Amino acid sequence: MAGIVYSKIQQLIKEGGKGNPAKTFQIRTKLILKGIDPDKWGPNSEDSPEILEKINQLSQTLLGA
Repeated sequence: MAGIVYSKIQQLIKEGGKGNPAKTFQIRTKLILKGIDPDKWGPNSEDSPEILEKINQLSQTLLGA
């Protein structure tokens, strides 16, 4: 698998930030505090089950999704 982590990060930033730079910055900061550097993950990055789990938990917390 490749690119799922990247897609989920982008979705979280887009939906959570809603075009608001402050909210986008806040979400990026929360990702970094959880040990996930959004800039490290690209569309061809190899996925990590641990990182996917962290992103899913953060998505539920922030988006209720």
